[in-house]
Amino acid sequence: MSGPVRVAVAVVESDGHVLVGVRGNGQSLSGLNEFPGGKCLFDETTRAAAVRECREETGLIVIPRRHLATTTHTYDHDEVELDFWHCCLSPDLPGLARPHEPFRWVPVAELHTLEFPAGNQDALRRLQERHGA
Repeated sequence: MSGPVRVAVAVVESDGHVLVGVRGNGQSLSGLNEFPGGKCLFDETTRAAAVRECREETGLIVIPRRHLATTTHTYDHDEVELDFWHCCLSPDLPGLARPHEPFRWVPVAELHTLEFPAGNQDALRRLQERHGA
């Protein structure tokens, strides 16, 4: 048994907004909201994977500021270890720089109105507590 799949997640914040996408049809957990992220490559740190995955999925360069949360969750399709990194945009980018679709900027105060996969709940709670939401 190889254990849970290591997944890195970039929680990108800018000007009181967070970068959020919607999982597409044909993907597991389709229709749910998500932060940019994905599986770690062999020998890749979750910090580096969060930056790489965010650039691949959104076209934006981010800087990881601090570790936000680690959660292990078992879904019907797999067991995952989600490592969330609180990130900001590269200083070369304007606040709320335009990401690739399906990602968009959502005010932190509105995150509670969106449906995310169950494994995201601890990171969402920590982010909202940080903002008093």
